[in-house]
Amino acid sequence: MSNAWKKLNLEGEGLQTTNLKLVEQMKQRKLAYQLLAIFPSGLHRDYLDEVRGAWVYRLSTIAIIALVIMGHGMIGLAIFAAIATFAAYDIRWIEDRVASINKALRIQAYKNKPAAQMPKNYRGRYTDEGLDEYLQLKEQERGGHVAPGKDPALNSRSRAPSFAEQEAMLKAMAKSKSDSSPQ
Repeated sequence: MSNAWKKLNLEGEGLQTTNLKLVEQMKQRKLAYQLLAIFPSGLHRDYLDEVRGAWVYRLSTIAIIALVIMGHGMIGLAIFAAIATFAAYDIRWIEDRVASINKALRIQAYKNKPAAQMPKNYRGRYTDEGLDEYLQLKEQERGGHVAPGKDPALNSRSRAPSFAEQEAMLKAMAKSKSDSSPQ
C-alpha cells in the first residue's frame, strides 16, 4: 500500500486545528527552567527568544574561563557571581517572558484565522424572524398535557377538568365497568 495518505492535509481551518498548532508553538515553563539549570550557556534565553541576553551569558562564561586560565581567578569569580545574580533574576523573568510570548502567540493565531462566510442577513446577533409563529405554537403546548379543546375525550371543553370532575369521571367509568360485567 502506498504511503501517499500520510501526505494528505486533513486539517482544515477549524478552531481545533488552530488550537493544535498553537500548542506546538507555545513556550513551556518547565523546559525554560530546565535550561536555566545550565545558565552559563544562555540556552534558557535563546529558548525564550532573547538572543542578546543569551550571548551575554555565553561571552561572560568565556571571559570567566579565560580569566581563570590567565590566573585572575578572583575577577573571574566576581563575574561568575554577577552572572549567578542575573540567573536568580531570570527565575522570575521566565514567568513573565513565557506569559507574554504565549499571549502574543494566541493573539496572532486567532487574529490571523480566516473568517468564515457570514450567513445571509447576519447582523451580528440572533434575529427573531419567524419567531412569533413558533412562540404561538409553543404557548399552546404544555408538558404532558393536551391543549384545551384538542382532546376528543374531553368533548372540546375549554379547560381541563378539575380534580373533582376527574374523580367523578373515574367513578362513572368504574360503575359502568361493574354494571357491564357478567354476574
